[in-house]
Amino acid sequence: MKKSVYKLDELNELPNSPGIYFMKDKDDFVIYIGKSKNLKNRVKSYFFKNGGHSRKIKRMIKNVSYVDIIRTDTEFDALLLECRYIHEIKPMYNTLLKNYDKYKYLSLNQKSHNLIEVKDDIDDDGIYFGPYSFGRKMTAIKDILVKVYKLPICSRPTKCIRYDLGKCIAPCRGKVDETLKYSTIKNIEADLNGKSHFVVRQLKKEMNSQIENLNFEKAAIIKEEIDLFSSIVRKQKNLLNLKRNIVFWMKMDEFKYKIYYIRMFEVKYEKILDTRDLNREAVEKIKREIKALILKESKSDRIIKKEEIDYINIVNEYIKNTEDRGYIII
Repeated sequence: MKKSVYKLDELNELPNSPGIYFMKDKDDFVIYIGKSKNLKNRVKSYFFKNGGHSRKIKRMIKNVSYVDIIRTDTEFDALLLECRYIHEIKPMYNTLLKNYDKYKYLSLNQKSHNLIEVKDDIDDDGIYFGPYSFGRKMTAIKDILVKVYKLPICSRPTKCIRYDLGKCIAPCRGKVDETLKYSTIKNIEADLNGKSHFVVRQLKKEMNSQIENLNFEKAAIIKEEIDLFSSIVRKQKNLLNLKRNIVFWMKMDEFKYKIYYIRMFEVKYEKILDTRDLNREAVEKIKREIKALILKESKSDRIIKKEEIDYINIVNEYIKNTEDRGYIII
């Protein structure tokens, strides 16, 4: 896509069209990237003296010498480009899409001695859940699963007292075969995906037992565990919904619309329609083209990478909340 360059005394020549803009300093470094439905109005607004800008924006504007733009068909196209370029260039004044290091995964792996781990990155062929931004609570969630499913916590197979206390399935004592490992992982997977409520039922049973014995402080701690585990199940359901396919259309002007087929938030199909030329045959052709793409590609089980999650949430919120649009989740 072609970039156009404007000096600061040429901003009145900017187009009134959707697109993205690159604020550049005197050394031609990109210091900020943004998008707009109307490039001219948006870029000029930075340079109004009474614009009510934050100190950060005022400091940025002092360093701007040029503005590059890329025109797009719609604001949605501009959003996709903005996210891509911010991720690639990482301008100093953009905070968007930079904080993905806070995200972590839960990993289940039948080959692992412990079966479950909290991980920063996807680095093996295990089953991954997330990414989640629960921070230190991720360890607490793992501990809940360790407690309920009696998983080992040692770093290597060494006999310990946890088996004698009924707190471990004891792979170190030869008590666990591959079938049990597999079924345990599948049960945990069902719990995290919200298809089973075994963990919550066991925690409630433990909580009620503590209440009957008047151990209210311990019961309160278990209630917190129930709430925490329920929250990660809700988050996982939201992540699964984000991975669904979307057919999305957006109004460009009085007569024109742009239609998209999006899979895992990658645009797989896009076409501009003019309603003045639209007829049943043209609509049926578009349906056939999109259906062919959907059938060609099986439903994605690819885990969302943590560097993608903020971008995917931004795009999802835009599709749901922007005006002059419609969408279908597949």
